[in-house]
Amino acid sequence: MALVLSIASCTGSTAGDGSLAGSSAPGEIASDSPSPSPSGSSGSPSPDNSDSPNACPSKPIAPDAKRPVVDLKFDVAADLSTVQGSEKVVFTPDLAVDELVFRLTANTAPSVDEGNKVQVLSASADHGGQAPRYESADASDETQGGLLIIPLGKSVPAGTAITVDITFIVTLGLNSFDRFGRGGGFAWFASAHPLLAWERGVGWHTEPMLQFTAESATSEAADTTVSVTAPSNLKVLMSGNPLTGEPAGERTRWSGSLAAARDVSVSVGPFAVNDVSVDVGGSAPVALRVGAPTQAVADRLQTEFVRALTDLSAVLGPYPFPSLSVARLPGSGGGIEYPGAILMLDSSTLVVVHETAHQWFYAMVGNSQAEHAWLDEAFASWAEQVVDDDPPPASTLKQMGVVDTPTADYGSNENDYYFVTYDKGAAALHAASDAVGADKFESAIRCYINANAWTIADPENLEDALAGLPGAVAILQDAGALR
Repeated sequence: MALVLSIASCTGSTAGDGSLAGSSAPGEIASDSPSPSPSGSSGSPSPDNSDSPNACPSKPIAPDAKRPVVDLKFDVAADLSTVQGSEKVVFTPDLAVDELVFRLTANTAPSVDEGNKVQVLSASADHGGQAPRYESADASDETQGGLLIIPLGKSVPAGTAITVDITFIVTLGLNSFDRFGRGGGFAWFASAHPLLAWERGVGWHTEPMLQFTAESATSEAADTTVSVTAPSNLKVLMSGNPLTGEPAGERTRWSGSLAAARDVSVSVGPFAVNDVSVDVGGSAPVALRVGAPTQAVADRLQTEFVRALTDLSAVLGPYPFPSLSVARLPGSGGGIEYPGAILMLDSSTLVVVHETAHQWFYAMVGNSQAEHAWLDEAFASWAEQVVDDDPPPASTLKQMGVVDTPTADYGSNENDYYFVTYDKGAAALHAASDAVGADKFESAIRCYINANAWTIADPENLEDALAGLPGAVAILQDAGALR
């Protein structure tokens, strides 16, 4: 995810059924969507469904059949200041576990300073789940901590389903520039629920919270359902993209789902809303919903997002979700991406394209945002610069800094984080492309996307995809993006 600050270079079905692009029914995984067409030129990967380590899948691999199942319920207060939440998770680990770990993103110190926080009210699990405990992980001292940990009564073998139930309350800061906030009659929240901090084949991620506003989560793509109950006079724009709500007493309940989502976002307010279908070359058009405080802003953003979806799909392959829900919020500052949804605090073309590119890099091809943030941020910047024909100055690559630096290592130095991770990382990708030719490089990137779809990728996976392009690998190694 990217919270794009001003200091940085970048600052579906129509019913919201949640199936992935190309799926034939809600919740099913695409089996017939058109695939990217790698050039097959000498020295670049070619489409292949074999078991070769450098094979290029002809289409994105399907999400893991044993991925987590997450059911979220949010109830937004009438004054928009708080959100009551419940979360049920069915988690089938691929390694033995004796505890469960969830990340409490809203308790990051900069978020709490803006008036936001999450408080867990209850947490329980089967298989002998015990009373929860909390670890600081450098979260604000005014909160329970950054990590929720539920000990289990015994070691639970790999392949065993574990059911977890959590209730919580989220406080939204007034006029907060963050993924949580409220103001001007609107409210928004994302990464608001406790996030399961698991990576298949690795285990639990317990990296510290950050001391500036950025991302530090590692989340598997989960089969996710979301319901939001809100005041009936307001509209809800959210991951899963429901177009209408159902009466729930004197309030309205909005429900959506996504077959594979690492996180969700929700916006509530008196939006002016546009709905349009966008043909980007997949098996079905993308249902684009754009909401803004005024109709004029919604109209302008609709045009920008149609272009972004179309141009990015031409470079990266078909858009990976059935829908995209965009909420332009009061205030200014940038954008924050979530699977099938974007929170906008800026209306610039740059932010529109950058955040849309994250639907491929982060939402579809995941990464550890704590350890390898450049794998989504630099790639989103690179993709934006490719489609906007706006490459960075060559001097950017010559600046100090190791691109693949863990985010927490920057301490409170957010300027260096944004410059090295976004700007130098993108410059390294442009230089790698120039060294081997754009057609070959983009072909290899499409292979990387297909081979790592719905997983958590690391730099070694990218290096595998570039194995036939040693000139590109060498440049990324020199920049400290690959080791």
